[in-house]
Amino acid sequence: MEVKKLENTKSKCDISGCVNMANFSINLKRGKFKGTTDICSSCLNELYSLCGRFVVPQSPPNMLRKKENRNEIS
Repeated sequence: MEVKKLENTKSKCDISGCVNMANFSINLKRGKFKGTTDICSSCLNELYSLCGRFVVPQSPPNMLRKKENRNEIS
């Protein structure tokens, strides 16, 4: 899946109820299912904030802490 900015193309936003012109295109490539969804910047921002409620980024594992624990065990 990838998001591209539309340039030199005019199309309406594919989100139902939206009357804005699309600025971005989301390409879905999942096996047999291929398609694109054109979306405006306001709908993309709203979708981003809604996804942020469910998906929380995790911090990377602390490499220094692991080294300290190895020294204490030895």
